[in-house]
Amino acid sequence: MIGVAAWVGVRGWLASRELQAAAPQASVAQKAIAAGDVASASTAAHGLAKHAASAASLTGDPVWRATEVLPWVGGNLRAVRVLSSSLDEAAGSAIVPLVDLGSSLGVSSFRPQNGAIDLKPLIAARPTADRAQAAMTRASHAVNAIDPTALAGPIADARSKLASALGTASGITDGLDTTLKVLPTMLGSDGPRNYLVLFQNNAELRAAGGIPGEVALLHAENGAISLGTQASTGDFPHHLDAPVMALPDETRALYGDRPAEYVQDVTMTPDFPLTAQLATAMWTQRFGGTIDGVVAVDPVALSYLLTATGPVAVPGAQPLTAENAVQTLLVTSYTWGDDQAAQDAYFNSAARSAFTAILGGGSKPDALLKGLVRSSQENRISLWSANAAEQKILGKTTLSGLSAVQKAAGPQAYGVYLNDSTGGKMGAYLTTAVDVGAKTTRGDGRSDVSIRVTMTNTAPADAAATLPFLVTAGGHYGVPAGDIATNVVVYAPPGAFEGGVEKDGTLVDYQSGTDGAHRVQTLQVSLSPGTSASYTFRFVSAKPRQNAPVVVHTPVMNSIEVGRL
Repeated sequence: MIGVAAWVGVRGWLASRELQAAAPQASVAQKAIAAGDVASASTAAHGLAKHAASAASLTGDPVWRATEVLPWVGGNLRAVRVLSSSLDEAAGSAIVPLVDLGSSLGVSSFRPQNGAIDLKPLIAARPTADRAQAAMTRASHAVNAIDPTALAGPIADARSKLASALGTASGITDGLDTTLKVLPTMLGSDGPRNYLVLFQNNAELRAAGGIPGEVALLHAENGAISLGTQASTGDFPHHLDAPVMALPDETRALYGDRPAEYVQDVTMTPDFPLTAQLATAMWTQRFGGTIDGVVAVDPVALSYLLTATGPVAVPGAQPLTAENAVQTLLVTSYTWGDDQAAQDAYFNSAARSAFTAILGGGSKPDALLKGLVRSSQENRISLWSANAAEQKILGKTTLSGLSAVQKAAGPQAYGVYLNDSTGGKMGAYLTTAVDVGAKTTRGDGRSDVSIRVTMTNTAPADAAATLPFLVTAGGHYGVPAGDIATNVVVYAPPGAFEGGVEKDGTLVDYQSGTDGAHRVQTLQVSLSPGTSASYTFRFVSAKPRQNAPVVVHTPVMNSIEVGRL
């Protein structure tokens, strides 16, 4: 017993030294990757793998494993072994291969050159990324499976830190693996593809972001990308004689047939795959052809991408920049008059100019990638593929729209989605704040959840007279000029119960419905210039002790601040 104790003690001490030596290498590798220093990242990654492999070897022998059956100490020894072997697998089978891959597949590999992306290195990298993602997932699952309640303090702390690090790394490797699986085929590696691009206009809010003010056809073939037919909302029928496709009953109950009758309303639902199918049906009914997928993007995302290109010249107008794109496209352009045709022509020209600049090859690859990542994180880019295999992959990512984002945010995620009913472009004058909180006072342990939505109309008092008709809609849709009317739609997580809607502590009427497993509360908020209103949507949590609710919301022009109650 003394010999065994000495054996385990010495090897445990040596393993601890190896793990302590590995930690700085992991930090160096992380910083080097962020800085694009592939050589330093590779050196640090190999150093990390060497120390992790040594720690795994020291804690994986038969004597060590035999002591894992002992009371109290055995659980801690097993945890040390699993932590060491998991770090070894993550470092040796994921981090090192991916860092080494970076020497041949850098950020610049994703940068278009003269309208095309070279797909060969992306295709060649698929097997490495797939194996790395599988290894990282195994390592993450193994660490998460360790019960921390019976561990000694330092070991429990080590488990927590490694679980967090592996969780972050697993998300990165999964994103890279997904990208390499779908990007080459979606860019036409196995045949030409046609995509619809919905340029959402946040000045007229819809749940997914805004109305599709501009719709364009994108052609991709063997990595070469070109912009084809462009259309505005005016190029589609003002109102279809019949819905372009049958909507799910629950969708019709919440939104009516409008998403299937007006191209401006296909984004009323947070369900982007449904939005994409509606847009596809409307396009093919109007223009014909075959659509292989749909992309949605908004001017805020465009501004992020323009940090990579610099100023973009637009014929007959001032250049678009990262600093002025949002204000110009969503506010200033509407001050040029009430000529809708001229407005559409400007948006058409601006979209084509920006597209040409981004794909022309002159953009900075690091800035372009950062712009894409930020746009994705803020849910300003959505993607759907008509290919079932590709969509199965995309559907598991947050690129699949707000419904997917809310699902990924966990069982305590609530969705706050905004649909404008003013009929104009008053979104620039709407500010929204959301506060969320939960209290557990019920006998069954469930939490009372509150989602408070506060909205303010910041338009000038004389907005009815000073703002253009295209902005106010002039009362054409039953909302007084200068006022802002918004349908606030709140989706509860599956299993949660409704608790009503209150204003100033008094219950108010609202529309109740369902969308799949979600309870949905809808309320119209109308604001005259300079006024605010605050409504609290109440729910009862699906399970006991769910007291950490989070909020997913419509991406707007003016960012929504989410606070705690």
